[in-house]
Parts: sequence; structure tokens; C-alpha cells
Amino acid sequence: MSGNPSNDTPNISPDELYTEPSPTSDSSTPAPAPEPAGRDGVVHTSDSAGNSVDVHYDEDGNVVLVEADTDGDGRVDAAAAPTADGGSMVAQDIDKDGTVDEVTHFNADGDITQIDAYDDGKLVAQIHDLDGDGRADTIVSDTDRDGRPDTLSVDTNGDGKIDAVAIDTDGDGKLDTAAVDTDFDGTPDVYGQDIDGDGTVDIYSDGTDTYGDDPSTQHDVTNAGGYDSDLVV
Repeated sequence: MSGNPSNDTPNISPDELYTEPSPTSDSSTPAPAPEPAGRDGVVHTSDSAGNSVDVHYDEDGNVVLVEADTDGDGRVDAAAAPTADGGSMVAQDIDKDGTVDEVTHFNADGDITQIDAYDDGKLVAQIHDLDGDGRADTIVSDTDRDGRPDTLSVDTNGDGKIDAVAIDTDGDGKLDTAAVDTDFDGTPDVYGQDIDGDGTVDIYSDGTDTYGDDPSTQHDVTNAGGYDSDLVV
């Protein structure tokens, strides 16, 4: 995880660079030889479909931002820029309302590592591929739209299905309730809840027994995927 995400929506205005720059290796985006005059020179061109494309260069001739009007309505609805690690970041206004709906992060190999979802300019979910297998395995969501993540969903065994979920039920910014499908049959087997907010499980159930407060024996809820409920709640 990358911690609590920022709620700032990336800027895809032709007059401004991203607040967090990054581009794509999309072969349909042309990169003509730049002739920048001073800082942030711009070359106006078009892609193979005839869509308007603006390529921004720094004073050294490096591409720092590519903006495109992908539907020909005269407004920028997609933008890309390089990241410092050799990857890129692409922002899209999918519903054409003038604000970013989705930001996709690529690594230096062109693989998607993260997707940020926005709703009315607010960051509401981050989807991660932490094991690099090309499939999403971790989702952090702000379901109540209060600006703070409240739900963590994880695919612990890499089968493409979510099998562990932790939720902040009281809105204090801490995950306090978890459910885990330890045998990966699609049904939760283990439940845990931190009722008093002290960071430890107060109520625990594994389908065979239920513990309240402080059980006489410490329970370590770990499944074959290496997921420990104590880390979630």
C-alpha cells in the first residue's frame, strides 16, 4: 500500500502540467522532433486517427506532457507524462465532464501497477497489482466519500478473486472488522473485530469456535496465502 492517498485530482489542462507528472508508451501518440523555444515548448500535431495532440517539451527537448482530444470535441480528455522511475502516468476524462475519472500508472516495462479512480474530483479508490502478475490484487476504497479510505480488499493467493476484506465501520480512519476466506471456496471462514479501537482483535470466529475479549490462547489467523488478520485490524 502507499498509505492514505491524496484527494487532489491530476490536472489535464493544456495550460498546466500535472500536479504529479507521467506519460504513456502508447505507439499511437506521435513524438515529432521538437523545436521548443525556451521552457515548455509545445508541438501541435495529430495522431493516426486525426485527433488533436499537444506534445510539451522542456528546455532540453524532453517530453514532459502529452495531451490529446480523443473524441474530436475540441477539449483535452486524455493526458500522459513520464515519471521519475522511468514509468508513466495517464489521466483520462472518461465521461467528458471536464474532470479526471481515472489515472493509470505504468512501470518502466509498460505494465499497469496501479489505477486511481475519481468521482467528482475526489479520489475514491486505488487498485494495485502488488505481485506484478498483471491482475489487480489489492483495492483501497473510500466507500462513504468522506476523503478517507475505509475498505481494504485483497486477493491473498493470486487467483484473481478477493478473499479478504477489512472495513472501518466507525469512520475513525482505522480498519476494525475483517472477514477472510481461508480455504478459497468463495465463502468467508474467519471473522475478526476490534471493538474498542486499540488495534487488537476483541471478537474472533473461525467457524468452529468464537472468542470474546481476551481468549486464553492467542489465535493467529493465517491462511495459505500468507494473510494474517492481525495485520488488517
